[in-house]
Amino acid sequence: MIKTIDRYIFKELLEPFFFGLGAFTAILSSSMGLLELARAVVLKGMPVLTAFQIFLYRLPGIVVYIFPMATLLAALLAFSRLSHDSEVVAFKAHGISLYRLIIPVLVLGFLVSVVNLTFSEIVVPASNTAAKNLLIATATTRQPKLQKNVFLPELAQGRLKRIFYAESMQGETMSGVIVQEFDRGRLAQIVNAASAAWQKDKNQWLFRDGTIYLLAESGEYKHTIRFKEQYVTIKYTPADFYVGDRESSEMNIAQLKEFIALKQKMGSDITDLNIQLNMKMAIPFASLVFALLGAPLGLSPRRTSGSVGLGISILVIFFYYLLTSVSIAIGELKYIAPGGAAWLPNIATGGIGWYILSRAADQ
Repeated sequence: MIKTIDRYIFKELLEPFFFGLGAFTAILSSSMGLLELARAVVLKGMPVLTAFQIFLYRLPGIVVYIFPMATLLAALLAFSRLSHDSEVVAFKAHGISLYRLIIPVLVLGFLVSVVNLTFSEIVVPASNTAAKNLLIATATTRQPKLQKNVFLPELAQGRLKRIFYAESMQGETMSGVIVQEFDRGRLAQIVNAASAAWQKDKNQWLFRDGTIYLLAESGEYKHTIRFKEQYVTIKYTPADFYVGDRESSEMNIAQLKEFIALKQKMGSDITDLNIQLNMKMAIPFASLVFALLGAPLGLSPRRTSGSVGLGISILVIFFYYLLTSVSIAIGELKYIAPGGAAWLPNIATGGIGWYILSRAADQ
């Protein structure tokens, strides 16, 4: 049962939380993409409608970082108001400790973390992929570029299903195409084709002048089939081939784990990918540690205005992401484990918040 004190503090938190969402969205969206797209419209002739679509697609990826910021601002401003109006003193006089007062803040931080994690798992990968595809489609429509030695693997349920290779690709046409099909880890079929063209209406690739080699379990050729034209269903579109490896921001946790497993089988260094995998959990749960830090930061005899609170929040966030950058760099150098590199900023921030809270509670 939610007690009166919890409802009261929740009410104090909600208004600055939504204020923070709006303020930080306006700041970050302009600095992390809007100016770049405006330059693309002016200097490269990108259609305004396309630029606006790309901006909307990129916005969810920015919001993931805004949730922790808004939680920090909410905790800071709410406890600043309670402290300035001597309500914290009144609570203490009635035997209610700071540790008890901060519970609603931590609950809010946890709830925001869960919402943020769900949002980053479901919405963000799809929106980032859509933004990338639209950006590449616009670029290739204006001026198809030539790409050499195109290579992409395809996974199914954690296993290697297909390896796609082309000597070159320009626009939506590839030449010198080789496709290796796998069945339960065994090479079962090889398709060679002189060219392959993307058929947008059918959402398939049309292979031309090729040969299909069917392999027995022993690895020997079992059958050979020649063809003039053959439709092949592959989950990748031309935009995917131009980009090459998928970025971690375009995958959820399960997909990224599969991708890491494939890269490991291929002998690639997966340190950075493992760090990004852990970051997918660490960033959403920054809301919880920011809640723990923001509340004691707001305990001051002087009331903090919205603008001052916003400024303090920006400083804290700056140092948090500076620490994150340093921690990731150390992790990439393999001085600490990928999990440690991703979670170290949260652990340090939470530790600082708990120290400040302990000092304030003892006064």
